[in-house]
Amino acid sequence: MKKKVALPLLLIVLVAVTASHIGFKRADHSYLMVVDGREVDVIGKTKNQLLAYTQNCSNVLQPQKDDTTFLAVQSAIQDYSPPQSHSAKIASMWSMGEWVLAEVEFDSLLPAVVTIQISINETQIVPRGIWSGLTKPWLAAPLIRTYLKTQVPELPNQLLNCFSPRSKSFN
Repeated sequence: MKKKVALPLLLIVLVAVTASHIGFKRADHSYLMVVDGREVDVIGKTKNQLLAYTQNCSNVLQPQKDDTTFLAVQSAIQDYSPPQSHSAKIASMWSMGEWVLAEVEFDSLLPAVVTIQISINETQIVPRGIWSGLTKPWLAAPLIRTYLKTQVPELPNQLLNCFSPRSKSFN
């Protein structure tokens, strides 16, 4: 076969084979790539990679279990919607100034990411800033970040960008 025919034919075959295995699907709020029937959140992966190179988390703290902020947030979450909320276990927490994001797991409720605002004498859950549920097939971090930014626009971008779920429920 002549080279002038072989190269275009090879290109056509490559495109056809690729198209038979890869497609795109509109779902909910975005698009998913479908590879041999498996849904992949390419947009979410791209957002995560971009943030990994550009984020600055120097002003974001991660309170630990013995920290007063951690204890105040845990108490506020456990008291938020009893009796199910009493089993709240904080998987991870990020804070910046008066704002806190807590990743929480429960015995009988779906996992959640809770936005909290702390003042001198009050730890208050921001009701419109609660993400609850599973995220599959979407990547958890970009989906939850987008939701929280829409619900609580005053939440600092630096805090949101440093949020990266650690619990098994979101990974």
